[in-house]
Amino acid sequence: MSELQPTPHTPEVRPAPERESPDWRRLIVARDRFLDRIADGLARANAEHDEIDEPTARCIAHVLGRAYGRESALAGFGRTGEGHYLSLRDEYLDLYGDEQADPITKEMIDWLGTYLVQRENTGTGRRFMNEHQPPELDQLLVRTSVRIGEGRFIVNVPASWHSGHEDELVELLTTLQLDQDEALQAFLSLPDVSAGTDDIMESFHEAFTGTYRNEEAVLRALSPLEDWENSLADWCIDNGVEPEALDWNYEPLMVRLRDIYDVVEGKEVLHVFVK
Repeated sequence: MSELQPTPHTPEVRPAPERESPDWRRLIVARDRFLDRIADGLARANAEHDEIDEPTARCIAHVLGRAYGRESALAGFGRTGEGHYLSLRDEYLDLYGDEQADPITKEMIDWLGTYLVQRENTGTGRRFMNEHQPPELDQLLVRTSVRIGEGRFIVNVPASWHSGHEDELVELLTTLQLDQDEALQAFLSLPDVSAGTDDIMESFHEAFTGTYRNEEAVLRALSPLEDWENSLADWCIDNGVEPEALDWNYEPLMVRLRDIYDVVEGKEVLHVFVK
């Protein structure tokens, strides 16, 4: 049960002001004052297998904002409900990673971060989470636009990553020449692929089955299409039917194949990966 239960649009990002060390005493005092209200909101979200509502999110932000003061992005969101995930995340993730953060505070941040990601529809959903348990930021992926070379590409990063992690990722993807590798671009765009995995290229090579010019080529490479064609040819001979009178419908075959493989459309080609 929850620790707190009672017994791609890219928003404009403005640099957060310089912050002193978090004032944990003020945060804890505020948390204790609003704990029952927050716990009720979390209990309701847990019971409905849904995200917290806006009043609960703003209450959590208000509590967390006490660590930084009235001018913080968290405090502003708590007062007005205005603010974007990208403008808020570094503040709450700094608290999340602080050695003074206890399980109750971390759970509050898990709920707030998940709410912000899902509100802006930038998340890939709780694909790896137990719906009966509170959310966890490191199991939620966020669609993120990164600039590599002269282009921008969509990748998915853990919601527990702050801007510093993304800077490191850009350096790595630049080294891997992502802007010149369309198959790798397709792989990293898949909703269940995290760019934060320890070895991106190892994961890519394990999943990549090939690049094909069209659906027929995919089916010939990855399904028994040729065997089916031979069987149909035999049937036509046995029944006196001209083979040219029959055409293959590839659509239902591709539907079945997509149960096993992820197929990503590229520039006049299809990139295919094992799920």
